[in-house]
Amino acid sequence: MGAESYTGRINRKLGKKLRIVEVAAGREKADLVLKNAVYVNVFSSELCHGDIAVAEGLIVGMGKYSGETEFDMTGKLVLPVFIDAHIHVESSMLSPEEFALLSVRHGTGVIVADPHEIVNVCGKRGMEYILDASDHVPADVYVMVPSSVPATNIDTNGAGKFLAEDMAEY
Repeated sequence: MGAESYTGRINRKLGKKLRIVEVAAGREKADLVLKNAVYVNVFSSELCHGDIAVAEGLIVGMGKYSGETEFDMTGKLVLPVFIDAHIHVESSMLSPEEFALLSVRHGTGVIVADPHEIVNVCGKRGMEYILDASDHVPADVYVMVPSSVPATNIDTNGAGKFLAEDMAEY
């Protein structure tokens, strides 16, 4: 099978968007419904009760829904994930995959990683490792570009300098 055409890609994405609207409106079944959930409304700071509908990997609505797969959440609380806004994954002495596996189990689903230490020691190879190793983990990982490698002009490190021109491609 050949590569998908530009028109084909647009139509596929448009089809997903249209399906999301149909599911949100209750005209089509959701992929997944968490039935009878108590959930936190982070906008009003209230605990609400109802079904949570998921389609195409997105939460598309709360209210009354039916789905291809349904889980009864009676007596359970559904919460949004925590965001760790600044972490040095390599300082944990874990790979990004192991770090994400542990983080998700404790409610953190989004990680903003600053690979300052590994880039200090390994340079561009350290940056590439963090990016590649974070690609298929069970959390959303956003990798920052470290701003100071080395940290000061009198520091020495294993990698030498990671300058603006090195950072530009990231």
